[in-house]
Amino acid sequence: MNIFREWKLKQELKKHHKRQLKMAQESQRDNIIFYIFSLILILALGAYYLGYRFKIGDLPIIGTIVLVITNLVLWISNYKLKKDILLYQKGEGLREAKMLQSIEDKSYEKKKQLTHIILKNEEGYDVKTWSIGKANSLIIGKSSRVRVDIDLTEASYSSLVSKNHAILNKTDNGWFLEDLGSVNGTGIQKLSDNRKLKVKTGPVKVESGDIIYIATTALLIR
Repeated sequence: MNIFREWKLKQELKKHHKRQLKMAQESQRDNIIFYIFSLILILALGAYYLGYRFKIGDLPIIGTIVLVITNLVLWISNYKLKKDILLYQKGEGLREAKMLQSIEDKSYEKKKQLTHIILKNEEGYDVKTWSIGKANSLIIGKSSRVRVDIDLTEASYSSLVSKNHAILNKTDNGWFLEDLGSVNGTGIQKLSDNRKLKVKTGPVKVESGDIIYIATTALLIR
């Protein structure tokens, strides 16, 4: 869903850029027309006040002057428009990059902030949910004399779960899963690439959407 939202945002940004560029081009075109008519009017009024009287034979000269002025105005306006578009695109590119980076940062922070652990059955339905709250460490296992935070005593295959099976620890870089020397092992299925990893000697990072396997018992991390 995050990938879809980011893709949709990129498309909206592209549409916004096109609209802005089109508006800039239309505005520039209107300015060009205004400048040309203004120059022609100024030349005509100037000639009139200077007492110049137009003759038929002067039309080619006048037409040439108007054409030169028009081309000059168009060239200057096009040069300015291209320069403005390049500056605009550069500015929009930087803003888009910052926006996308902000989205990625928020997405990363969201993945780091886990809120719930959900026990799944064989059909993939939710059986039980634990709220993580402000906890910094969670022991996963079965209730005994030593309290556990995620009690899997009532899970379908609880006989395969050790009393102190695994532990989740929160750090500045997110949450990490570590096996506590269980008999039947601990695993994790990553949401990002669907890889299945065994948690053996060291901690493994977990993020929202990953599935933890306590022996064969599945716990979805949210």
